[in-house]
Amino acid sequence: MQFKVCGITDITQAHALEALGVQYIGFIFYPASKRYALGKLSLSDVANFKPVGAKKVGVFVNMELNELLQVVQSAGLDMVQLHGDETPEYCAAVRAQVQTVKVFRVGAAVPDFAPFENVVDYFLFDTDSALYGGTGQHFNWELIKGSPIPKPYFLSGGIGPNDIQGVQVMEKTKAGKTLLALDINSQFELEPGIKNLEKIKTFIHAFI
Repeated sequence: MQFKVCGITDITQAHALEALGVQYIGFIFYPASKRYALGKLSLSDVANFKPVGAKKVGVFVNMELNELLQVVQSAGLDMVQLHGDETPEYCAAVRAQVQTVKVFRVGAAVPDFAPFENVVDYFLFDTDSALYGGTGQHFNWELIKGSPIPKPYFLSGGIGPNDIQGVQVMEKTKAGKTLLALDINSQFELEPGIKNLEKIKTFIHAFI
């Protein structure tokens, strides 16, 4: 199992997460987020963080394409996570420049991801809400367990320390075959954007 920690606002913590073995370190470039990276950091700060064992992921919501690509270049991002209403055509244009993750917000049903299968590298399943971004709440994992997911994907949505057994069950389902990583955020924080590193370490070690 791999891990993504999202909502980083402190470069010292980013280095600490890399040392813990976190493979994906997420910076949110959505101004409405409580964890907006540029509220605490500059693009140069993000660019100067150059992890060896992890990838820098930028999270975006409906940003104009050229502006997004400029941030990717200026911040030295390895991956882009698209968390808005981006079209397959938009995703394909982003993917031509950088590895791309498309987020699907799951409510009463799983959104149709087929149009995106060939235009992104990864999927991410999160909990649906009226607002963009994470909710800190689970969606019903039963909705995806019984179906194979055609792309490697991140599982998100309020994942916390009490979900270890549930994730282990998920790994044994049809959907579990392509489960790449757990995306964790609010359940492992001291305050928005500041992570509880000890809690994250304990969680990661449960899967080793």
